[in-house]
Amino acid sequence: MSERPIIHTTLEDFKGISQTLKLACQKCGDQFVYNVGVICCDPPQKGESGETNYTFAAYFRCRKCDSAGPWDVVDRWKMLALAARAMAGVKSEGFKIVRCMMFDGSVFQTPAMGEDYLRRLIQKEPGNAFLHTRLGNVFKNCGHDAKASEWYEQALRLDSNDIEARYSLFNFATQSDKVEDQKVHAMALTRSFLDGHTTHKDELTQGLARSLVENLRAAPPAFLEQLLEEQPARANSREEIFMRTLLSEEGDEDAIVRDAVERLLSGGTLPLRKGDASDSSDESDALSFHPVPSLQAVVVAHRLNPRNLCVAFEANGQGNFSIRQKQSIPIYDGVKIVPWEVPALAGLFRGHGVPPDDIDRYPPEYGPHFFLIENHFLTLCDKTKDRSDQEMEEIYAALRRRPDGRSLGAVHDFMWQVAALLLGSRVVSAAEYDALLGALVRSTRKWSLRPISRNYVAYLRKTFPDPIGQSG
Repeated sequence: MSERPIIHTTLEDFKGISQTLKLACQKCGDQFVYNVGVICCDPPQKGESGETNYTFAAYFRCRKCDSAGPWDVVDRWKMLALAARAMAGVKSEGFKIVRCMMFDGSVFQTPAMGEDYLRRLIQKEPGNAFLHTRLGNVFKNCGHDAKASEWYEQALRLDSNDIEARYSLFNFATQSDKVEDQKVHAMALTRSFLDGHTTHKDELTQGLARSLVENLRAAPPAFLEQLLEEQPARANSREEIFMRTLLSEEGDEDAIVRDAVERLLSGGTLPLRKGDASDSSDESDALSFHPVPSLQAVVVAHRLNPRNLCVAFEANGQGNFSIRQKQSIPIYDGVKIVPWEVPALAGLFRGHGVPPDDIDRYPPEYGPHFFLIENHFLTLCDKTKDRSDQEMEEIYAALRRRPDGRSLGAVHDFMWQVAALLLGSRVVSAAEYDALLGALVRSTRKWSLRPISRNYVAYLRKTFPDPIGQSG
């Protein structure tokens, strides 16, 4: 028989399953039949010595001395029979071949032993919210919701942005139909996600974000009525905007959930508006307006139209223009011009997107990014004068190599502001930004046929006959 792989998990990962077994307390010797829940079998692996270890997922203590363990198995034949079936490949929800550990790798036979261990750690670090949440998880997965809630609430008093603790309380409120508590925790949880707070595991963060979105979309009418009623005092909060738009959206449910999760994890609040992109594909959904918090605050505070945002500049009508202060970007929506403060481009990179190999061919999913940059450049030329291929190659190369490097002049400063608008309004990783600017460098180099040529702007003028308007 080939050796079976051992999966590693934690005591927090099991749901309540009833299963009885007679055990003997090693502390006092008392024997009794306990509900042990899921039995986790950890046989020695190749090269290891020792006996097979068993861990029990249910919470129990010795009925005589209140000890958490350890325990000896009295029903050994029953245990051996279960183990033999599992080793033979018979699936059972009540018996798993798994190495069961605490979050830090510690191994304990029962959740009660894990509780004692966590309490000792908390005694040493009473201000550690993470440890409080771990203990809450132990109780939650044993079905002791009241005790779990106490520890989650203590965790939130230590760290109000503990997403795992907050989500568990939100979930408890949802299951018990406590609408007001559900609303409070949903608001706080949404705000924490939008502010960039995470759990200790990326996959857990993503899973909780998706579960929150799905729970909100399936929320009962009482919750929706209370949330969607007019409340001017909170109407401009980011979490309010996100939740209102999420609950009012109609269309393909899977697409709505995917977009909402992405916005939640990237700090964006507004969904894709119909007509914002050239099509309704998943790619255009991913490139919708996902502002960073500072840009979102400007848009909401000044009631700007997010679909029309562009960078304004001052032209004197004689081919010249000026940029007063590069880091104070004049954002224009066709009606108002409002300053947006951006200390550096490097602080705007988001996500871990990997650019495609064919980015030089302007793949459709990156078309809106190229359009935003090049249409701004074309507008600058139309309002002032055409810029040479050589100048733009140098500017694009500088923005690529050192996004926040020294200024090369007014055109460089303006294109820096355009790049900031791109990064601030859409989720673009550092790798994607590098690839985008690299493609623009190669494009200008391709059009540079003479020592001083302007073929690049001529090409753009044919491609974009109606550039976006700017305030001049």
